[in-house]
Amino acid sequence: MRVEAVESLPVRETTTLPVLEDVAVNRALQNFFAAIESDDSLFAGEAAGDAPAGGAPGAGAAFSGDFLLRFRDASLASNRTLYFSLIEKLVELLKEAGSADSLVANLCLSSSAGTSGKPAGLALRLRLEARGNSLEQAALRWGLGLAQVQQALLFTSRYLRQHIARAGD
Repeated sequence: MRVEAVESLPVRETTTLPVLEDVAVNRALQNFFAAIESDDSLFAGEAAGDAPAGGAPGAGAAFSGDFLLRFRDASLASNRTLYFSLIEKLVELLKEAGSADSLVANLCLSSSAGTSGKPAGLALRLRLEARGNSLEQAALRWGLGLAQVQQALLFTSRYLRQHIARAGD
């Protein structure tokens, strides 16, 4: 998988990306959110923006979805160093996953808006994009890529718990 840590994610052009109703994609999303919200995870996650969508930019097809991840524990929510450790570990793990030709993950640290427009803390924005010869193939690759992101997040969660425990000693 090609992984890039970027300053900000470009805005998706929703007019050219139709939403694909696919059982496998819905199952991948359900599994992803169940794992992220589990006790094994330090994170809370949500879809950022519209549902995952696909389109045909140039040759082949693309399927993409955006996610917003935060630390569930309020005491960790504004720890910038911990977010940078999260990004560093995810980049390391995801580079080894999947094909760089067909899967791309973009990671971005951003401030999330709270009530009254005041910053509520930090969040990791993640965009996962898959390419294929058809929209169905791209969606299938995206679902597999999401499972790899899920495993990387759970591993990173265990890694960060150990890091936090050592820092507390």
